[in-house]
Amino acid sequence: MSRVTHKSVVEEQGQRTARSTDVYLPKEGHEAALCKKCGALYRNKRWAVAGEEAGTGSLAKVVCPACQRMADNNPGGIVTFAGDYLLAHEDAILNSIKNIEAKSRVKNPLGRIMEISQDKNVLTIATTEDKLAQKLGREIFKAHRGELHYRWSHGESFVRVSWFR
Repeated sequence: MSRVTHKSVVEEQGQRTARSTDVYLPKEGHEAALCKKCGALYRNKRWAVAGEEAGTGSLAKVVCPACQRMADNNPGGIVTFAGDYLLAHEDAILNSIKNIEAKSRVKNPLGRIMEISQDKNVLTIATTEDKLAQKLGREIFKAHRGELHYRWSHGESFVRVSWFR
């Protein structure tokens, strides 16, 4: 059973929407840029996997939000998988996690696994984005059942996802 918490925001007519406080969002000023660490391309206010057009050389060189989060060791999400079931199906679950991340990176190159650590029957994964953490938990829950819980931090783009079986 999953528990989802939503925080609603009421906007008043004529008021500007609140600006995001996420320090990892790109700053204004670059029409197009290329991450000098991973090669992700920033164009039209979106990050994408760089194609052949990225090699033009006229692009600004920056560090993308995912690489910056990794350098700062500041995850956007923590996913914890636990239980005796995990030990019995460890290889299948790890393969699923890696496949989910690979498919997700095609659409969003900023969603990455930062670190995978394991201590007995607890597997902990740090991700660069909260959405990827949610997706990992949801997909493993769909495939293997169990219990899934989400805990969002207030005012930040951070989530703790826990799965148990």
